[in-house]
Amino acid sequence: MIVHSRIEGSHLAGNLLGDPIERDLFVYLPPGYEASGCRYPVAYLLHAYGGTAESLVNPRTDERRWAPPLEDVLGPVFGRMGTSPMIVVVPDGWSRYGCSQWVDSPVCGNFEQYVLQDVVGYVDGHYRTIPDATSRGVFGFSSGGSGAWHLASRNPGTFGALAMLSADSFLDMTHKTMLYDYLDSIWPEAPNGPIDGNYLSQIVYAYAACYSPNPGAPPFFVDLPVAFPSGELVPEVWGRWLSFDPVINYRDRLDNLARLAGILLDVGCHDDYHLQWGHRLLSHYLNEAGVVHEVTEHAGNHGGRSRERYQLTLRWLSRVLTPSPTRGR
Repeated sequence: MIVHSRIEGSHLAGNLLGDPIERDLFVYLPPGYEASGCRYPVAYLLHAYGGTAESLVNPRTDERRWAPPLEDVLGPVFGRMGTSPMIVVVPDGWSRYGCSQWVDSPVCGNFEQYVLQDVVGYVDGHYRTIPDATSRGVFGFSSGGSGAWHLASRNPGTFGALAMLSADSFLDMTHKTMLYDYLDSIWPEAPNGPIDGNYLSQIVYAYAACYSPNPGAPPFFVDLPVAFPSGELVPEVWGRWLSFDPVINYRDRLDNLARLAGILLDVGCHDDYHLQWGHRLLSHYLNEAGVVHEVTEHAGNHGGRSRERYQLTLRWLSRVLTPSPTRGR
């Protein structure tokens, strides 16, 4: 059963895009929840760029693409797959630029604090959770995966495990070329905000709103990492983007990472954006630093197996999160 609520995100107030602070929140309750009286571990599932909590839970379908409702994905995990029951929470990280990347930004709103305080606080206050980091995990696909890394690697007192599924990483290889592809797509015009129908313009401004926001630069409130028309990389701005890159920021988070009960890096070896190299490089660095983690690579592309990977990730989380030894409130 999935319960839908609308909650107010106090930490989203005042965002420069004027996006709403009241957001959807979906909570999957495992079979037997109502009758059991037990407390449950909680897995937080973060959606990707371009999506919403609603579109992840109830995906739209057309003649070219079909995706099952999330409840149909989760049901077998706790049914025939025999996974220990968990509560699964899907918060909303949408912004009009595409996605919040689950970080704090004056442009999109403080989504890190929104999840840590507004969402986790609401869920612990309204459901029979185990309100402890050792029983709380976070995972996501693509931008949701980088969000899971960001939240857990900075806040091990809130989340005890993380799973990155085909997550943004190794930006020097995977994202830098995107900036130049964007400039090529509008050449010889100068950058002037997101353009309807131009995916590159939309995602570049979405990233910039999260990674290099500038409240003093209306109307888009961002700094871009590439100068126009020279194409010169702006080191200070690009450095701000890199500070969100797992292959860079892991160095400052080693103590936090060592506190986690589990770290999973999962990616397809044919990822459309070559994110497998970010996962491989991050795993290499974590091995060098002595940080225990697990790595899986499958034969898929960027998004073709996301639902299957959700199922396998929940099975993994059920092994690393602490289950409840007690009943009731």
